[in-house]
Amino acid sequence: METLESCQTRVSKLELQQQQQQQQGTGPPDSTDAKALLGKSINIMLAIATVILVCVSTAAKFAAPLLRSRLRVALTCAAVALLALLWRNWDRLERAMLPPR
Repeated sequence: METLESCQTRVSKLELQQQQQQQQGTGPPDSTDAKALLGKSINIMLAIATVILVCVSTAAKFAAPLLRSRLRVALTCAAVALLALLWRNWDRLERAMLPPR
């Protein structure tokens, strides 16, 4: 959670710095288009980074209770392996469960 807050603080600082640079806006007219494009691309990258951080934080919050003890880690690994096995053999399971024609 601290990492997420730290990254959000950095994002806020970068956005503030970008806004200040846009307000200054001095330079030749050709560079204003490049600056605007750079500003928009930075905003897009920051938005993507924020979404990734939220996803990682959510996954970490979900996985934390499953990994608190050795027994829970072992049971979680066994459950994941069982789900993977069922996923790979789903066609065979369906055929075995269906009544013969």
